[in-house]
Amino acid sequence: MIRISILFFTGILLATGASADCRQDRQGNVRCGEGECARDVYGKIYCANAGGGAMKNRNGKVVCGVGYCAEDYLGEIWCSEKPEGGAAGDRNGEVKCLGDCAPASARLCSEAR
Repeated sequence: MIRISILFFTGILLATGASADCRQDRQGNVRCGEGECARDVYGKIYCANAGGGAMKNRNGKVVCGVGYCAEDYLGEIWCSEKPEGGAAGDRNGEVKCLGDCAPASARLCSEAR
């Protein structure tokens, strides 16, 4: 019964497209974006467009993708080319994406509001 309830509520969350994200900046203010958000090395919050991923790269800069992102064994960040598309590292440290993968880019991010 518990398993069915968990699956039901997970399905509801996925169906609502809950991809918006909010984070707290260095001053304690909450900033939000349409997609996933991340804080850079200076504490500024940057977000992807709706359905997209955001991660801080090895230099402390936030980079984003059209879909969700993952880091490979070399520290490069790759994202799905499909909005809300998943990405994950395999056991060899290579990133696999729903559809094709594309390198994450700072130009796909916007400062959170």
